[in-house]
Amino acid sequence: MQDEEYMRELSFGNDSALDTLVFRYHKPLYGYVYRLLKDEKRAEDIVQETFMKIYQQGQKGYVPESFKPWMYKIATNACRDYWRKASTKREYSTDTMTEGQEKIYHIIDHQLERQWMMDALDRLSADYRAALYLRFYQDLQYAEIALTLEVPVNTVKTWISRGLKQLEGILIEDERKGRERI
Repeated sequence: MQDEEYMRELSFGNDSALDTLVFRYHKPLYGYVYRLLKDEKRAEDIVQETFMKIYQQGQKGYVPESFKPWMYKIATNACRDYWRKASTKREYSTDTMTEGQEKIYHIIDHQLERQWMMDALDRLSADYRAALYLRFYQDLQYAEIALTLEVPVNTVKTWISRGLKQLEGILIEDERKGRERI
């Protein structure tokens, strides 16, 4: 069954439909939120909060057009609320993408779980980091990321482009410093 069908089941009072959604998405959603917050307890709280909102909306009869970006949107907004409360907003650069984009795509696609990449991604602004995580860790398309982050598709493309540019600079700088990759 499709995710949207499970949401319909929730609206009919079938609470076990939520179990299936949790089983399907808990791990990837937790991974996404944890990578944004770097706080295990807070990430788990936000994941639970996200599934509670999904359940509540399902009980009200709401069925999103596309479940996956809607779910990530709920989680992303919860992270944004947390950042606002924690005053952790960061400035970001307006650099444009260079020829190194292909190199960074390759690194992200093949080295996602390496700690040095995580550390480098953590140095990006929250917007860039969220867009890159959704694209490369959650495999969402640009349109789905736009729905999730509530920005136009062109903004998503810009954030990914600029995020990759900054990431390239961070990785090059780390290599020059002789940083040992974990």
